[in-house]
Amino acid sequence: MFQRPRAGETEEDLMLQQEQLVAQGKMQPSVKLVRPDKRKTEDGSLPEPASSNAPRSKFAQDRANKKKKESIKDQTVLAESVHRIPRAAVLGHVVERKAALRPSAPSLAQWCPHPSPHGFPQPSALHTLANDGTEDSDKAGVKGRAKKSLYMRELERQGLVGRGRDSTTTTTAVTAPPATPDPSIVALGSSSVIIRGDGVLKEKSEVDKIHQENLSRLSAMTHQERMREREELLSCLSEEQIAFLRSLRQGRRRQGTGGDEAEAEAGAGAGREVTPMECSEVQGMNVKEEGIGGETEGNEDGEFERAAARTEEKEEKDNAASSDLPIPPKEAEKWVHMDKVEMEKLQWMTSMPPPRPLQDNEGFVARFDFKGDILPYSADISYRQALHHHGEEPGRPGYSLDEIFVMVRSQVLQQRHQGLQMLANIFRNAKEGLYDRCTNPPLIQLAIEAGVVLLLRFALDDPSHLVYREAVRGLHHLVASDPDELCLALAHPWTPGGLEPGVASEVHASDKTRQELDKEEQDLRDHEVIKLDVVRALVRMDTLVRLRYLLEKVRPEAQTVIDILAILTRVARHSLTAAWSLASTPRLLSVILDSFLPHNVSSLLTGASVASMSSVYGVPLRHALHLLRVLAGKGRQLAALLVNTYQVMDRLVVYVSLEPSEVSLPLQEALMLSQEAYSLWSVLLTYGLSKPVEAVASFYPMFVRQLVFYRDKVSLNQDQDNNKFNYDVGAQMVAALGRAVEVAATHSLLEARARLNQGTVAEADGKMVVLPPPPLTWAHLQDLPHLVETCLAKWLSQLARDDCRPTFSGLRLVGSCCTFLTAYYSRWKDQTSYSHQECLARTENLYNTIISPFISSPAFMQLLAVLPAHSSLCSGLQPGTSRDPINLGSLGCVTLGGTVVPLIQSSSPFPLLLPFSSLLLTLNTLHPALIHPTPDRLLESEQVATYLEKMCVSPRRLAPHWLTRAEVYFLANTLQLAGTSASVGSARKVLFHEAALSLLPCIHKGDEHLLKELLTKVICVPEFTCDLAEVARGIGDMSLSDYEPLRSPALHQPALTASQMTSSVFQSLTSIGSELAAALVTKKEVVASSVLAGRVPFATNSITISHVEDPLILDQFWPLTPLKYAFKDRWVPCKEGEGTQSKPEDILTVTRCLQMAYMGLKHRSRILLPPSAASHSSWLQHLSLAFLSASDLFLDPTISSYLQGCVVELLGKGGYAKMTLQQPIEGFSSTSDWYRNLVDQYQAVSYGDSTFALFLIVPLQQHCPKEFRTTLWGDACDALQFLYLSPEQVRRFIPLEQFLEPPEEDEGLITRYRAAVGTGTITAKRNPLVHTIAEHHARLFLSHAVETR
Repeated sequence: MFQRPRAGETEEDLMLQQEQLVAQGKMQPSVKLVRPDKRKTEDGSLPEPASSNAPRSKFAQDRANKKKKESIKDQTVLAESVHRIPRAAVLGHVVERKAALRPSAPSLAQWCPHPSPHGFPQPSALHTLANDGTEDSDKAGVKGRAKKSLYMRELERQGLVGRGRDSTTTTTAVTAPPATPDPSIVALGSSSVIIRGDGVLKEKSEVDKIHQENLSRLSAMTHQERMREREELLSCLSEEQIAFLRSLRQGRRRQGTGGDEAEAEAGAGAGREVTPMECSEVQGMNVKEEGIGGETEGNEDGEFERAAARTEEKEEKDNAASSDLPIPPKEAEKWVHMDKVEMEKLQWMTSMPPPRPLQDNEGFVARFDFKGDILPYSADISYRQALHHHGEEPGRPGYSLDEIFVMVRSQVLQQRHQGLQMLANIFRNAKEGLYDRCTNPPLIQLAIEAGVVLLLRFALDDPSHLVYREAVRGLHHLVASDPDELCLALAHPWTPGGLEPGVASEVHASDKTRQELDKEEQDLRDHEVIKLDVVRALVRMDTLVRLRYLLEKVRPEAQTVIDILAILTRVARHSLTAAWSLASTPRLLSVILDSFLPHNVSSLLTGASVASMSSVYGVPLRHALHLLRVLAGKGRQLAALLVNTYQVMDRLVVYVSLEPSEVSLPLQEALMLSQEAYSLWSVLLTYGLSKPVEAVASFYPMFVRQLVFYRDKVSLNQDQDNNKFNYDVGAQMVAALGRAVEVAATHSLLEARARLNQGTVAEADGKMVVLPPPPLTWAHLQDLPHLVETCLAKWLSQLARDDCRPTFSGLRLVGSCCTFLTAYYSRWKDQTSYSHQECLARTENLYNTIISPFISSPAFMQLLAVLPAHSSLCSGLQPGTSRDPINLGSLGCVTLGGTVVPLIQSSSPFPLLLPFSSLLLTLNTLHPALIHPTPDRLLESEQVATYLEKMCVSPRRLAPHWLTRAEVYFLANTLQLAGTSASVGSARKVLFHEAALSLLPCIHKGDEHLLKELLTKVICVPEFTCDLAEVARGIGDMSLSDYEPLRSPALHQPALTASQMTSSVFQSLTSIGSELAAALVTKKEVVASSVLAGRVPFATNSITISHVEDPLILDQFWPLTPLKYAFKDRWVPCKEGEGTQSKPEDILTVTRCLQMAYMGLKHRSRILLPPSAASHSSWLQHLSLAFLSASDLFLDPTISSYLQGCVVELLGKGGYAKMTLQQPIEGFSSTSDWYRNLVDQYQAVSYGDSTFALFLIVPLQQHCPKEFRTTLWGDACDALQFLYLSPEQVRRFIPLEQFLEPPEEDEGLITRYRAAVGTGTITAKRNPLVHTIAEHHARLFLSHAVETR
């Protein structure tokens, strides 16, 4: 008996035992494995099964199905999405083979069949059928010999191949070699070097006969014929093939002429690794290839030597590579079943070569480790972090996206799990901005285009928990954004109006494309919808149903449940349609409420820790409350569904009543659960629904007890870390009480209207509905303001101390108190119990005893000092939305580079300063006679001046961001406070005016009331434009009269001078403000915005601002917005009876907007014309709309004067050189299209107007695109005769050299210049400027041509 290997035995002992075991060949194994189906015949095919009904294993069925599908092209998106590595062509260059160098004319006797009376030739009988038992048949049965076919045996019988063929039986006549041997033919040798016959010709005699035939044909050719055939053959071969053929001949020379020919050929072939491609081409070579071998040996020995040197280098590399093998090949042959050594596998086990060095600024394929981090190009890490792959970059560790996609589609469970896990980590890192500076294009966009959405959706249906768990996680990190949700949660209590953002794709954000998608979605496939909107496609692919199944039936672990709730929250944020789809999914909300928001929480009161629970089912989850809050914020109907159908209020009351110290939940989780419950309660109170309002009245004692606890126990300067969540819960509770105050304030109004049976709100059909008053009255909440004021006084005094370091949560709590008092005092005056004297007394007491000491403290100045560092408008960061694909949007709270929006950072002062400024503005509005230096200390502080100065000169790239709305409100409050103060200096007033002009384009849609407030109370107020008043009185800037206005033959009145225009603007400021406020936003938009800002519960239908294509109301050219509206209305068909002349109100509106534009360009140029922005061209194009929108607007003297004044300001201070005119404005396909419309309009209605002509002249500068000059001097050359401007007139605005230098080089333009002058289209007297330009360029071109000639 043989012993088993033991632990102490060496490798030699094991080899000895193996040899002893092999020596006992008669030993029979205990088990004999028979695999009949896996035996292959000599041709490599599987034998036919004995019976078609024989059972086959699952693996055999998989192999059969795989072979059937090999020829079928996968038409799915997943197969197309993954990048395929292109394969090299197998055939290469296909060249027609010539059978002979001098083919003889074919003879009819050789190929024509014998005449036959039958329709087909007579078949010939095979003689081999009669003697199957002959020697050939016997030999075929010998072991190791393949059985010959009938056709091969018949050829052997006829002597054409094999044993019966010799030189006397050949059918091809070969010309005998000449008597005198040719030295070049003799040098070819007696045997072929190229043709071996391996696998084709079994006997060496066949190879020799072919070689002799080739020699005979070569001998019959002249030297010129051989060289011609040689060149033709060389042209058909690649350099590698030629080098290979030459290496074969050189290898034979090294072996010597006296050795065996077969050994010489084998030695030559061993010197180079022959690929299958080369073997197939070499074995098919004809006589031409032999000619190459013979001719090149005598004529090109140098090339043979170089090929041999390359072969030797290859041998040395192979020898060096063999030394790195883990085991020598001869040693490997000793192992069982290793008689055939596979060198490729042994080389695969060697060390990886180092990566190829990168060139300067050369990119490379990103590879990721298991954590989703991008690995450095030459990283040297452990295999536990990332594996090496023997692909295009074997020396680099990690996985590329293509390789991860292949892993996700693998049939191996572990590979699918690992691939999905890496995808989830990659998406998480991408949303956190870790790849912003690394990848191009953005990584998420690349993954979606590659089909990752369908990949994750299919993985959700996998039965394995390892797969669907990671698929849920990957889908969560792909469509949702944890940083966005966290930032929104931090900004919830103190943001203006408590509004929520909608987050959709760019396609859904546009009304036009959304309507088209609604119509055509039924005809689109899933992958086509994914390209337009990912979330919409997920809803369509029954993702909500699948997630409900996982929650209801599978009951996954806690993290998977949280990820599913995050995905549902993202779907709800997408749009109202998506939110209703979620709410309408059968049993989805019921499963969430019953499983994760239970009524009965007695299991949490047993003292058992939540860490010991096996799942989160039956445990209240704050993530589920967050989902319900987003759903409720979408609209009144959804909120009513949650309250009335799902009884949400019963659950909220339970959660806010829990004592955190008595439940088994961790203290942090219990407090965060209460925080989310108060937050959802606050949203439900926004609509004034009856059950949430009744719950406030029922639990009023609980609120009072909570406020007393905060008044007595919670401090801002002690134990701040432990009280963090207490601060957050208190902020949400006070915010909910503020909503209750807003509801109670409507009781008296609704009661009075109900008594008179007067409708309050309109339904969809326009019918007014009488609303019942809420069950909560103003008297119910009389005790709350005193408690909140006491808490505010305590906390502000603590903040004012030197030892207090305010935290974000602490400032948020104080800000909630300010918001509550703002809501209370602003609505007190509308109540029946209002007492004017009491209101003034309480206002003065609050102002003097609480607010004023805090403003005077150094702590408040420190909060103001950090404003620039936490300002979104002052920062130079770029919005994170630029990394999002067009079919999947986000808020972009993580900016490019991975920095969180400054407004929401932990040391930001805005959670307090925004509500505090609102309270200050409210108190000053209620008590105009309140005289105190408090506002002046705020407005005159150097910290505020520094902040405003930096904001005015910043690029304001984060203005479209959702959270920037909070900063816009703070600035608007500060500027309105400045309007109520009479002691602020004139210089500071000008700064406030510039800040207001900078702030106006930053206002978001939904805040239209702010635009009206700033226009009428700050921008168009004489107190803020004191410098214009000095100019109007003639004591200001005397440089206003530095140019003489152009006089136009089309106008009866002369144009106004600069000082006259400034004086007119100052006198018309009030009218300018009212006209612009009415023209920039509609009355309906202002009312809807005021309802949201004023928090009128019965009129609020939604607190979500839908995702729109452009979140800002105005652009940089906002003073000219009425001109853009007028230009769009030009294409609207006029009603019957309406004339084409401009209406007086239109003329007034255009005049006011041009006056505002002139004031900004002349006196506030650093705001409207920042030096960093190339906006001069766009300003010129927008101003030209005054000519294009109507045919008579520019004929008004005032409009013409301000148009001329605006363009002069644009051209001044070197502005003419900034007129690049390369970006078109809205309404035109290109700048050439804009200029052609302008020229046509000038030719039609200008009457030679000088101001109009100035707009046409500006694009004719030599640095501007040539298309403008070609348009005017070409097809529209008739307009040239109406350009009456002289060089002296234009030189005051634009140097004449701008039109003359550099000289024109376009010959076509020179021809048009000469034609216009020669035909008299332009003359020096009538058109002096254009005549000078044409004559100058034509003369220079002709003189240069003469010099060249």
